[in-house]
Amino acid sequence: MLIFLYGPDSFRKRGKIKEIVAKYEKDHQSVGFFDFKIKNTEEEFNRLFEFSASHSLFENVKLAIVEDIIENFGKENPKPFVNFLKANLENKELTILISENKAPLKVFDFLLKKPVLFQEFKNLSANQMEFFIKKETEKRGLKLTADAIGFLANNFNEDAWGLINEIEKLSLFNDKNFNASRLKEIVECDKPITSNEFFRQVSALSFSRSLEQKIVDLEILLNREEPAKIFNFLASFSSNPPDLVKKFADYDIAVKSGKMDYEEVLLDMVLA
Repeated sequence: MLIFLYGPDSFRKRGKIKEIVAKYEKDHQSVGFFDFKIKNTEEEFNRLFEFSASHSLFENVKLAIVEDIIENFGKENPKPFVNFLKANLENKELTILISENKAPLKVFDFLLKKPVLFQEFKNLSANQMEFFIKKETEKRGLKLTADAIGFLANNFNEDAWGLINEIEKLSLFNDKNFNASRLKEIVECDKPITSNEFFRQVSALSFSRSLEQKIVDLEILLNREEPAKIFNFLASFSSNPPDLVKKFADYDIAVKSGKMDYEEVLLDMVLA
């Protein structure tokens, strides 16, 4: 049997692959797996062919997962692979799951016809993206305003993986409520920082009065710069009083002796 998944939305495509693998593991006592990764294409194709032909007393079905094989291998010499796939169209003991970024070349267009099970994964439309964000954030206990959902949809238009990574980071915050202005501050912190922005944010960390604001400022800085750079910049302020200069010196010794690292030092300073 052949399953063909294609399209640019790699996140939902990967989710479908995991769903299929889980179903096979649930429905069958023993499954033989082959995960095809493009390295040496000819060598890997031979391995796939051997896997399909092998028999085991302990495996009642086999599932082969092949990714980007048409794009990387099928263009140059498609005939052997076409013949191999067609020979296994109705093989009940072997399922070949093919995942591609694009629709197949003409020579492989039989993958878009029965009995092949095929599904396209286009990038989500604006409305679909907003629905997807709502579902994924609610799943993690997050509460986003409508403008926050719109902000994420605009910033991660065709990047579902980036979107999910951002949502995962948001789920780590104690306060699960987000509007667009709060999200902008958090999301922007992942972008390259300029010298002026760095100085402004380090200054904000130094002069923040509330513990909560200090933690937010530190988190923004740590997402964008190395802890050592932040520490050294804070220590270089000429306005530091003598007791703070000594404290920085003690922290520096602690780091160099291996008792602490710079990130621990910065957190300790904020909590002090």
